[in-house]
Amino acid sequence: MAPPAPPSVEVELKFAISPEHGARLGSLPVVQAAVHRRALTRTLHSIYYDTPDFALRREGCALRLRKTGGRWVQTVKRAGTAEAGLEQREEFETPLPAQVLNFPALVASGASAVFNDAQTRRALRPVFVTDFKRTSRDLALPSGAVIELAYDRGGITAGDAGAGVSEIELELKAGDPLELLEFAHQLAEAMPLRLEPRSKAQRGYELAADVRPAPVKAVTPALSPEMSVTDAFRAVVLGCIAQLQANEQGVLDGADYEYLHQARVAVRRLRSALSVFSRAFPKPAFLRQVGELRWLSGYLGPARDWDVLTLEALPEIAAALPGESGLHVLLERAARLRADADRAARDALASSRYTIALLQFVSALHRQPWLALEDEQAAAMRSRPLPEFAQGVLSRRHKRVRKAGRGHAELDAAGLHLLRIEIKKLRYAAEFFSRLWERKAVRDYTAALAGLQELLGSLNDATTAERLCEALRDPAGGPDGAEALGLVRGWAAGTARAQLARLPEVWDAFRDTACFWE
Repeated sequence: MAPPAPPSVEVELKFAISPEHGARLGSLPVVQAAVHRRALTRTLHSIYYDTPDFALRREGCALRLRKTGGRWVQTVKRAGTAEAGLEQREEFETPLPAQVLNFPALVASGASAVFNDAQTRRALRPVFVTDFKRTSRDLALPSGAVIELAYDRGGITAGDAGAGVSEIELELKAGDPLELLEFAHQLAEAMPLRLEPRSKAQRGYELAADVRPAPVKAVTPALSPEMSVTDAFRAVVLGCIAQLQANEQGVLDGADYEYLHQARVAVRRLRSALSVFSRAFPKPAFLRQVGELRWLSGYLGPARDWDVLTLEALPEIAAALPGESGLHVLLERAARLRADADRAARDALASSRYTIALLQFVSALHRQPWLALEDEQAAAMRSRPLPEFAQGVLSRRHKRVRKAGRGHAELDAAGLHLLRIEIKKLRYAAEFFSRLWERKAVRDYTAALAGLQELLGSLNDATTAERLCEALRDPAGGPDGAEALGLVRGWAAGTARAQLARLPEVWDAFRDTACFWE
């Protein structure tokens, strides 16, 4: 058998596309203007292998045998980097005479420790299969970049389970990744596309394991003291985008409402990241992105508010007062308004505007527009050691929380709201930079901060419930409806009083906790 070819690095973007739009992809002017070679359609049959306990998957490695025409090729893909759908990963290809794994080539690739153990290699078995037609075109851009545009339509099967495939792959053959992103932007403006962060292998594994990905919470960025401020900024922003994309499909499927909650958290963290690093990367560099995040929040926020009221607060009140028929009518009305808000949030995430916003974010990270602003103060901030920069951010935010919390027992609704916002900003900043300091000190501080944020969050939920009651008001609802609204308002007021009574104790716990960066 032939030895493996030297590894190549794939740089590609994947998009989900409807079959209707996929069928007219080749007729788009942006494609027609760049076609370098006529379209070629092939049938691709691929078999993915792994051990019974999915050892390769745990390492982020994929092994497949693919048949094109009469040829078989063994491909190993090693875990790489992903930036909002822009993937870069090594792959090792080995031509095969038949559908038989080439063990020496697997060992020689060095792609996974799994391949080094003879017993484990013998345990490799087919896990799932992909069958699809691929229509591919080589595109030559005016910049000199060459991109392969491929449209795949078919399916994935794992035992009795299956899923359809209709997606575009843009692979950079020559040129800079920024040129790939800019072409993708043009394509997304020409027809509805949605970035697909999951590979066919990931989707196949989900079918094979019969599991649905759970809602994904934020992951602490892997920052280190040696990193530059620029690299830390990229890591934080890309981590926020990864969390957003990881929850995107769950929101679109209308599954567990926790997906929506975590997507909203990701957007908030992303907005906070731009604020945390604003002295080094001033807002003019990200004006468009800030506007798009505000637009997206305008859909995710109301949907989350209705989720909390409809799925948490109202059922709790109705369970405590089962004889109040007006509450059940109110719950039905709230459910309809919640469905409308959730639908609007799904439409926003499925829109081309959202796709373009993500592409613009990643493009900005590659293009580095802040370098053109000639801002000496920002440049000086970027040149600081990361711990020093982080210390300055945390100290300023801590002081703002202390200032906003003065006389907390006397704060009105507006003052409490301002305090909650400042606490949230401080908590996100503390989480972003937490890896730079000793773990226990960080944990104690963030725990005290989280307790304060949770209390004020409950206060905010009560205030939100009061506000949403206006939308639930029905002039034709009669006395039962009016009474039910009164009960909800009473619950909101009681919840607020109970939380306010706890505020001094929780505030003191935060005030007495040492700042981990000092």
